[in-house]
Amino acid sequence: MYQYTKKAIEEFMNKAECVCGVVSYEVTGEIEKLYQCHCTLCQIQTGSSSQTGLFVEAENFTWSSGKDYITNFKKESGYSYSFCSKCGSTVPNMFRTGDKYWVPAGALVGLSNARIDNHIFVADKAAWDEIGGEGVQHEGFYPVYV
Repeated sequence: MYQYTKKAIEEFMNKAECVCGVVSYEVTGEIEKLYQCHCTLCQIQTGSSSQTGLFVEAENFTWSSGKDYITNFKKESGYSYSFCSKCGSTVPNMFRTGDKYWVPAGALVGLSNARIDNHIFVADKAAWDEIGGEGVQHEGFYPVYV
């Protein structure tokens, strides 16, 4: 497990792992733009008000360990997510176009320059969810992966 001291944050910038530490990965390049999805499926999947993530070009993503521990779930609608089969943590998954990965932002260490640019499916947000910040709010889908 990573030790989250200032030195470790600098050393492990853009690196992440699941809760048990079996699955780990790295994203190269500066991460500045995040999005939050407030759809009901993301609420159910996370047990929270939204899912915060980003899309990364495949060439800027590397699995470091534990790829064999990843389980994928996909609904007929196309909604999918991947998770560590040992601890259940959400982990990145290949986007349906095959050229980029969806990456959960919460697992990445040191996103001090990242900001939420867009909120999608805000029409479906939980009644108790109060969206803050300066990110643009979209009632439904918005192509945050462009």
